[in-house]
Amino acid sequence: MDIITRAVKHLENRIHGSGSEEGIVAIETDPDIVICQYERGACLRATYGGRSAEFVTMEPIAVRTRIGFMFGAALEKLPQRAAACAIMNVATGFFCLSRVLKACDPGAHKDCLTAFKKEIGGGRIYPVGMAPNALARFDNVAGSPDEADVILVVGDGLIEPGTGDLLARYAGEKRILLVSPSTAGVSALMGCTHWCPFGKG
Repeated sequence: MDIITRAVKHLENRIHGSGSEEGIVAIETDPDIVICQYERGACLRATYGGRSAEFVTMEPIAVRTRIGFMFGAALEKLPQRAAACAIMNVATGFFCLSRVLKACDPGAHKDCLTAFKKEIGGGRIYPVGMAPNALARFDNVAGSPDEADVILVVGDGLIEPGTGDLLARYAGEKRILLVSPSTAGVSALMGCTHWCPFGKG
């Protein structure tokens, strides 16, 4: 079972019987949002129960649906997986499982990059889904996960079908960081290490 469907199952188990699965989530593309500097694509804004959260992807979708749409669904198409992550982001924020819902202000980008490089240290990184312009700021990018010390995953990389297998293969062997607000929901549900110190709630 891949990481997205596993995370969905964790959310289903947490809210089972609460009635929350019938709650309506609105997902829309918001072109005015300044996205995380490590990501690329369109920002999906998911709204539920007065809270909103972001997910950045090259596979945007706009829809009104129930939280429960994900439960038991195959989630095989990338737009469906992006929508599921957007829903998990806002749901974990609503249920106080995650504190990071939105990208930081652009004024924090420089400090974030400095902190990110310090967090990584001198190790080589293997990025999954990161924006090319962000990668240009690093001179320690590995050509394969085998060559890397740290695996970095942002939202659009998280929804790729093979990412769960990749992370399972290197768990305990390499540092794995899920980066940006986009990965906050899955991180909270799966107990993954999440890195987004300047993200907003």
